[in-house]
Amino acid sequence: MQELVIVPLIGFVAGFVGTMLGIGGGAIMVPFLTLLGFDIKRVVPASLFAILGTSAGGLRYLLGRGLVDYRLAVILELASTTGALTGVAVFGKLSNKELIAILGFVLVLSGILFLVRQRVVARREKGPGGYTPISLRDKLGRLAAALSASFAAGMFSAMLGIGGGVIKVPILVLVLGLPIHVAVSTSKLMVGITALAGLLGHVATGNVDWLLAVLLLVGTYTGATVSSRVLVRLKARSLYIIAALYYFIMGAYLVIKSRL
Repeated sequence: MQELVIVPLIGFVAGFVGTMLGIGGGAIMVPFLTLLGFDIKRVVPASLFAILGTSAGGLRYLLGRGLVDYRLAVILELASTTGALTGVAVFGKLSNKELIAILGFVLVLSGILFLVRQRVVARREKGPGGYTPISLRDKLGRLAAALSASFAAGMFSAMLGIGGGVIKVPILVLVLGLPIHVAVSTSKLMVGITALAGLLGHVATGNVDWLLAVLLLVGTYTGATVSSRVLVRLKARSLYIIAALYYFIMGAYLVIKSRL
């Protein structure tokens, strides 16, 4: 009975906040459900399924506003999908404590990336704006770095139940130069593709708890749909700082917890 109430609520928060930040919401769902006593190996595949709700919720609205770079998303997702399948293979070889420790380290890294991203965005807002789509000819170096980071994001996504947006949005902003709203919206599409690849891998190995997955999906889809209406009008500097603090505190706590 507790699952019927608390799980969709956590999913809603993850979907709402995740859409604003361009992440799948797994960085919220997995730590909190783990702290509530859920087995992380049960939570990770369910979180990937729920991330599909974060990605799909409101995506049509953002597509209609022309905020999603389809071509770039497809190119980067080739690397993320490969990483996700690799992550599924690694997932089965790690213990619960090892997964919790890795999740903690990834969250701390995400906090750092959020702070760096916010400083770059703030600096850009003071200068001239504009967005020019990436050119493969003169930006191969940055594209190679983005592909490498996308592979890592896909691997961590399947291993830890996160969408990979905590890595993808900073890469889209810092390396490829996308405006923040385009980066967040494009990441929204990308995390769904990555999560689907990881989920299919977990389905093949029989790891998915479908009841938990559906309960989370109900929450994430609803939260993401509501949040997407706010995203295009939002200047969320304070939200990024709060998110970074959350990543630092939760990440450090999970690392300590894994040592006990």
